[in-house]
Amino acid sequence: MGKSAKLEFLRRLVPLTLCVLGIVGGYFFMSLLSSLLCLVAAGGIYAALPRPQAPSGAVRPVANPPVVVFDAIGFVLGVVLFSLAFIGMGATTGPSALLAFFALVPASASIVCFTVAVRLETSWVRFFSNGFEFTQFGLRVRVMYEELKKVEVLVWEAAGWVAWFQSTIGSAGPRKAVLLNGAQSTKTIVFKRKDSASFTISSELVPDLQRILVDMDRAGIELPDGISEGQRKKIRKRRERLYGADAEPEQEVEQVQVARIAALIEHARRQSSG
Repeated sequence: MGKSAKLEFLRRLVPLTLCVLGIVGGYFFMSLLSSLLCLVAAGGIYAALPRPQAPSGAVRPVANPPVVVFDAIGFVLGVVLFSLAFIGMGATTGPSALLAFFALVPASASIVCFTVAVRLETSWVRFFSNGFEFTQFGLRVRVMYEELKKVEVLVWEAAGWVAWFQSTIGSAGPRKAVLLNGAQSTKTIVFKRKDSASFTISSELVPDLQRILVDMDRAGIELPDGISEGQRKKIRKRRERLYGADAEPEQEVEQVQVARIAALIEHARRQSSG
């Protein structure tokens, strides 16, 4: 987890702790003024900490609902249920205290909401002429096109809630990064590195997909099987328009140079003999 992701967790966990402290402390041992100061401090910390800014041209995950909604759900669940649990365990005994203890289980769902919000805030992907950079939870991985083993175009289909879950949670493991658009059916580009790490992104999210394919073709990476022959010709034409025609192979250049030298020697020999 990167520094920006840790800061985003602090933005949410510290205010949550202060809110619970203000409510529980106000019930047991704190004055009304102290409790209000805790609540005000919680709101100030949440609003004052700087938010992560995605680089120019970066593609961010689709947030549905928005990040602020995940935060609101997390704070409501956490503040209400954690406060009830601690007050119940401190003020009651027997079955009531046990029931209050079990309230900690649904209260922990607030941490899940905060994790989703942090992921959406600190994850994105951006492409360069020679590769791309995938960022998840503030951790950046730079991948050069030359490092890729294979690139595939796959149609990813799932039910509505599964598609939402996958696009929201994103990562499918430590060596897999996923950035989907949340639709039930989406055409994805899967970049597989030689060390078996994979990076998946919905093609609909990429602003200039043809330019990326041109850069891959220029780097000598075989274009995905899902690209038609007509599209391949357009990609190569655009590559030639942007970067010029391919240079002659080194062997052909050497043969031409040898032929020119031989012609010069033959010309000089004829002049000397004449």
